[in-house]
Amino acid sequence: MKRNTLFCVLFLLQYFVYPQVGINTTNPSPASVLDVNSSSDGVNFGGLKPPIIKSLSERNAIQPGISDIGLLIFLSDALNSNFCFQIWNGSTWEDIYCIITPAIVDIATQDFDFNQTWSYTVDPTIYNVGNDIWDIVNTLPNITGFSGDFLGCRDLDNTNGGGNFIHEITFNNVDVSAYTNVQVTFDYDIYEFDNGDDVFYELFLDNVGQGSVLFIEGNSDYSESGTIVLNVPDTTTNVRLTVGIDQNGDDDTAGFDNFRIIGL
Repeated sequence: MKRNTLFCVLFLLQYFVYPQVGINTTNPSPASVLDVNSSSDGVNFGGLKPPIIKSLSERNAIQPGISDIGLLIFLSDALNSNFCFQIWNGSTWEDIYCIITPAIVDIATQDFDFNQTWSYTVDPTIYNVGNDIWDIVNTLPNITGFSGDFLGCRDLDNTNGGGNFIHEITFNNVDVSAYTNVQVTFDYDIYEFDNGDDVFYELFLDNVGQGSVLFIEGNSDYSESGTIVLNVPDTTTNVRLTVGIDQNGDDDTAGFDNFRIIGL
């Protein structure tokens, strides 16, 4: 009996594995594998939304091969104003069409200069005593990646701020419920961090921490600069950010700037 049942299932499968698939239609074109109709009732309509990739690093993580020619995505990189339909041509991603003027919204910004709509608190409180610096500054030895004011750090293992070894800047919650493709970004410049000199961040979505991420782990005068880009799910209502620095030594410095929440 079991043998006969298995035979029947296998027999039926040959008729269901390769038919045309229709969405919003019961009559898919015999020339198609997938036939998508914009409406099933002639009243409510929709479009086709390809896979959305929110950064170049996400796109590059796909790693298609020569057999994936024709793979299609939409690159929605708000940080770099890059909004393009792209197709894999076998060796690289090729633009099909790019939106020139997307409606990017600067939801909140803190650049410590003229754009200060993202409020924050620091722990410990700001100080600038000799070489011990936890302050908003416009210059710091070997920190060259910023113009204007930025959060500067130098020799943080001290008692000026009440003995706090790890220093944190915490940004307040911002309501992002009216936006899509939201990203949280900030710039950093690290100079000669040694063992024990670390930098981490944690993103909070609707007051739920997403886990502390160590992105700078000092080791033998390690230096690095760049931009952190964090994608926020479209279902999020409030977002906030904490950045922490664990650092010791007069010769080691760091700077942080251009904290932003952007979206569409």
